[in-house]
Amino acid sequence: MKLNLENFKAPDLNEWRSKIIAETGSNKKHLYHNAVEGIEIDTTEKTNTSNFDSDCNDSINDWSVGTYYNVTNASKTNEFILKCLAHGANELYLNIQSLSPNWSLIFNEIHLEYIHIVLAFSNHDQLNSFFDYLPGSSEKNFSVAIDPINPIGLDKILESNVSISINGFNIEQVGAKASDQLSLLLYFGESILHSIKDETRIRFELGIGSDFFLEISKIRALKWLWRHLLNKNNRETSACTILARIGWSNKSLKDPDINILRQTTEALSAISGGVNSVLIHSSHSLSDDQDNWLYQRMALNISHILKEESYLSKVNDPLRGSFIIEQLTGKLISKSWDDFLHWMDCKHIDFIKEKLTTNISVARELKTIAFDTGEKQLLGINLYPSEVANKLSWIGIPDYLGFDYLIFENR
Repeated sequence: MKLNLENFKAPDLNEWRSKIIAETGSNKKHLYHNAVEGIEIDTTEKTNTSNFDSDCNDSINDWSVGTYYNVTNASKTNEFILKCLAHGANELYLNIQSLSPNWSLIFNEIHLEYIHIVLAFSNHDQLNSFFDYLPGSSEKNFSVAIDPINPIGLDKILESNVSISINGFNIEQVGAKASDQLSLLLYFGESILHSIKDETRIRFELGIGSDFFLEISKIRALKWLWRHLLNKNNRETSACTILARIGWSNKSLKDPDINILRQTTEALSAISGGVNSVLIHSSHSLSDDQDNWLYQRMALNISHILKEESYLSKVNDPLRGSFIIEQLTGKLISKSWDDFLHWMDCKHIDFIKEKLTTNISVARELKTIAFDTGEKQLLGINLYPSEVANKLSWIGIPDYLGFDYLIFENR
């Protein structure tokens, strides 16, 4: 069917701007301002000739469903993995805490050829024991999570065929702004690119926050930046593989039902940005009720419902051409690339850590002030807090670069 668009004329932009200002009753409400990111956009600065550009292709936007587990006991880990796989998970993220993991028991009755597994190690002994166990035919099904600040066992991983998952989740969870997250991922990606023949072995982990449009733009910016970096290094511009992890910053133990809404909107932003995998952490996994299967199951179900009900898995880059998304993407690209070049010039990890620590401190202060003053409103936490008695407490809060994860309810 051919549409006749002759009767649809582009609006007069001056008239459109005047209408917005008149309806909002302010000369400033049409401005998008993000103090943490240092971004300001005049939403009335549209033109009829905007040439929006994005990393768009014809493939569908299906994503893997991830689940997370702290490995302390091999038998319990195996039981948990089988249970999650039976409920639709097809990507595992295992945080190895056991000093001597029994890998054969952990992966007993698990068909490794059908799923992808990300492993996070805390010491070299764990890493060495894994490579002693790992069958060569299964290397392509594993990734090892690497902290860009403290890359444990990097040389051994580079010598293998397992993938490298650069961890940008921790820095997001402590409150860093988006450009710091992206520039750190780019810096580490660049540092290992010359030591690896197959660039598809490099994957990224991104923490997903609550700012819907910003998180979509952050993902799109990372995809563009990685493609640009590969071009600069005369490498094949392969797809950027991204695991989105949804954490705890705005989650509540006092009003747990509201968490489902927040996890869903954050998953929507990750999927709309075009990630390859979505890992929604159980809202209770940093509490004294961390083994509650109900909340783990609900976290898994969010992806299933979105796949079956939203049709987001059938489209690619659905917000391509959106003025605010394209503008945010462009500004994040510019800021992150400038920071990345700065890191490349200094090439000293202690300097980078010091600068990141300063930036995070500023960003956290701005975020906490917004929360304390009520500018950032979280239903059930600082807006209409739940009056239902709840004995659950936040425990085992991780830290990164000297900062605890920023969880507003825990403040």
